[in-house]
Amino acid sequence: MLMHPGTLFADAARRHGDRDAVGDGTTYHALDALVSRAAGGLSSLGLGVGDRVGMLFHNVPELVTLWLAVERAGLVRVALHSHFGIDVHADMLRRTGAKALVFDTRFAHAVEQAVYARTEIGAFIGVGDDCPEWAIPYSKLLARGEEEFVAPEVDETAPACVQPTTGTTGPPKPWVVSHRAWVTLVVHNLIHLSAMAPIGADEVNLHVHALQWASGAQTLLPYMLHGAQTVVLDDAVFDPTTIADAIQDSGATGVLLPGPMLAPVLDAIERRAHFAHRLRRLVTLFATPELLERTTRVLGPVWCHGYGSTEQGAPVTRLLAPEATMRAASVGRTASPLVELAVLDEGGRRLTAGHVGQIAVRSPMSCGHYWDEPERTKRALSDEQWFRSGDLGLLDEDGYLTYVDRARDAISATSGDVYPHEVEAAVLRHAAVANCGAVGIGETGAQEVVAAVVLKPGESADAEEIAALAAEGLPQSAHPRVVIVHELPVVLGGAKVQRDALREQLIEAPA
Repeated sequence: MLMHPGTLFADAARRHGDRDAVGDGTTYHALDALVSRAAGGLSSLGLGVGDRVGMLFHNVPELVTLWLAVERAGLVRVALHSHFGIDVHADMLRRTGAKALVFDTRFAHAVEQAVYARTEIGAFIGVGDDCPEWAIPYSKLLARGEEEFVAPEVDETAPACVQPTTGTTGPPKPWVVSHRAWVTLVVHNLIHLSAMAPIGADEVNLHVHALQWASGAQTLLPYMLHGAQTVVLDDAVFDPTTIADAIQDSGATGVLLPGPMLAPVLDAIERRAHFAHRLRRLVTLFATPELLERTTRVLGPVWCHGYGSTEQGAPVTRLLAPEATMRAASVGRTASPLVELAVLDEGGRRLTAGHVGQIAVRSPMSCGHYWDEPERTKRALSDEQWFRSGDLGLLDEDGYLTYVDRARDAISATSGDVYPHEVEAAVLRHAAVANCGAVGIGETGAQEVVAAVVLKPGESADAEEIAALAAEGLPQSAHPRVVIVHELPVVLGGAKVQRDALREQLIEAPA
């Protein structure tokens, strides 16, 4: 059987043709016609199977159509996360040899300055108001296509998309996902999400976080295959109140919210006298046990917490709310039978339960490679196709994974390694703390543990008070010096802290 992502939505359209696809009355049949027109429009520009197409967007409804059109045309989507600077995008487009760029016109000035005149890209398509004269307006792209576009044959082992990593440990790295791996990822997430509650056609999948990151990869097609509505909320500005409104007003049954974003959304919900919702599946990551318990208290046991990465085909693991009583400190067990999970020692041998080592994953989704970086790929993938994550963790006897931290982020203190993840979780217990990043400063073997803290709007607390509370749950060697800052260097809307950049920020800050 040919694994072709472009056939997935076509099947959904056949099955659910008259249902509202995107929450504005556009049916699955109508969206299918738009997808065909966009695919034909892209093909009319001379783009053929395997050509790379950069996509730079905030969350807008047209992104859904264009994403599906690129898949249908057999093109390779190069996902450009909006939280990176334009120079990073220009470099990614050059590295992957992109032939076209489809962009949100809010990025037009930056694209003109850094991409239009400095790359070999031959076609620019603008989506939104004030499309520049050097780009093709989205409406004209649609006019070039036909409603009966025939999806071409593809080599299922060839690239379907290039998904850059999140860039927390240096510049983002282009990870290549094959057609087979992408289809398998959709199936994996169908199993994963259905474990919380079977997906029905009456559902609403709300995207409030970057669609081209985990929100789309994990949830877009699994919900569409069941005939659910897809509702997209602009993510150009993170506003917890707007997100709370959207959850309630859209009747959302599914949403993805990373822990650092979930906490302020819960704040916004708790400020209300009454909050009605239909949520059945709240997917989160980077959450603490305290945040998960709070989510249950505010919204009910509707969440699942997990672990994964771009290269692994996230999510790898799943912890459901009912499991949290006994397993709150873990990130769960494998999210579907399509994933194998192991913890390895430095020699690549499996460790037994309870021993900390490197987390490794083997699945059809993790059998990719870094674009034009064979040496990096060789270091990441073993001969047995285990993807070595660079993350540390341990498994218990029942297969539940406890995440420890990135191996390279360990703080080298006088008494041994201290893991920032543990410190950050302790600091985040303070009610006034919105986000936190912990790093080691000083010479290897004698680093000081420093936690940089951003306070919630309108809240006040002194550094000593926060440090004292954090110390109650930490060994002496991990007690942090707390520094209150106005902002942290983050990616993905605050979901992850760039610890290298934070270390430089703290070193350069006046004493």
